[in-house]
Amino acid sequence: MDKDLNRSDWLKAARIALLKGGVEAVRVEKLARKLHVTKGSFYWHFKDREQLLEALLGEWEEEKNLLFDLLGQPDLHRGLVDFFQELKRRVIVSERGEWPSDAAIFAWASVSAKVARRANKEEEARIRLLKRLFRHDEIAEYVYMAYLGFLLRRRRVPETAKSFPILANVTKLLLNSVRVRKAKAKTISSETKR
Repeated sequence: MDKDLNRSDWLKAARIALLKGGVEAVRVEKLARKLHVTKGSFYWHFKDREQLLEALLGEWEEEKNLLFDLLGQPDLHRGLVDFFQELKRRVIVSERGEWPSDAAIFAWASVSAKVARRANKEEEARIRLLKRLFRHDEIAEYVYMAYLGFLLRRRRVPETAKSFPILANVTKLLLNSVRVRKAKAKTISSETKR
């Protein structure tokens, strides 16, 4: 029966443990008790606890690529709506252990220098992607900081995920930024033709 659990069952249990109890709660014995199985089931899917922790961190790092692919659509407005809708969905399902939680990873990074280095590197990559999208460093930083603030508030006030205010505000901000850039480009172009 223990073999009936698959790798994703263990990952889900580990994500929940990490979110609710921190990295110290991600222990094979504790997870096995939670799943009502023996520790032997774990070893069908992972070599050891370190491999499980690496899997948790790796899947979180991969999330960036999955999300930012949505922004590659020809219609910027549609891409933004899809991006933020998917981000909202992932924030909600991360609370159920169905997806990695940014909040859990950042809490883990606060107690592990190794994880902090990887989280910092990943954050830098996320911000670089936002800067490329917005073409305005300050707006990209603002959007990322607003998202982090939302994550912190979400942990304290779970119902805030229902409205996900960052969706509408950032979409407006970005689209206005694009319109301003286009208007400036037209002005510069018409001035150089004179």
